[in-house]
Amino acid sequence: QIAACDFSVLKDNMINCYIGATMSVPGVPGSPGMSFPLLRNDASGHPGNESLPRPPLKLKDLVSSLRSGYRFFQGGKFNDSKASFTKVLAEIPLVVTSNRAEANEMKEMLVICREYITAIRIKGAMAEAGSDPVRATELSAYFTHCNLQPVHLLLALRAAMGTAFKHKNFIAAASFARRLLELPDMSSEKNADLRVKATKVLQKSEQMARNEHDLNYDETKTFVIDSQRFMP
Repeated sequence: QIAACDFSVLKDNMINCYIGATMSVPGVPGSPGMSFPLLRNDASGHPGNESLPRPPLKLKDLVSSLRSGYRFFQGGKFNDSKASFTKVLAEIPLVVTSNRAEANEMKEMLVICREYITAIRIKGAMAEAGSDPVRATELSAYFTHCNLQPVHLLLALRAAMGTAFKHKNFIAAASFARRLLELPDMSSEKNADLRVKATKVLQKSEQMARNEHDLNYDETKTFVIDSQRFMP
């Protein structure tokens, strides 16, 4: 069951499922074609009242869209990335899994899409915050608490570190720098310059040891982001 209140986002996929589960066979000249349902449980004969339509959407289709979302996110094309993850969300209810492993994988995809869509929406709010140092720092902090892939978390932490340091919120900057340096990818040669920069920011921030502004953010506390107001 899904808590759907607006089925308009599912309309195209539902129509595609109906069309994909039907075949049309040409009739004799001058007569219309004949439509036949495509079933997924008729291997040993017609199942009668137990007939189940053949679903056109497969798990591999969701995986493909998910990878596209990752690729767009990495490239900074956040609108395209959001569209890809939203597409996966709209297709999940119409995919029939063959076993428990596939069902669990779809549940994981649901969580991934939710986290990335939330992250992208926070990214948009960061742009709207403009020069407000408090809100900009808070949003960049919340952005780092979305459950992203390590390579994408690296980008979020780098941006948050820069934003906090720029606005002289040194305690927050030190926190982001520390988390950044703990990421496994930071040990690679390609991130050598970033590693040096993060180390310098950490040292300077620990020396200053203060925040210029009062922030609605505490890294030591576990919180859930309000997806409407973008606050804990």
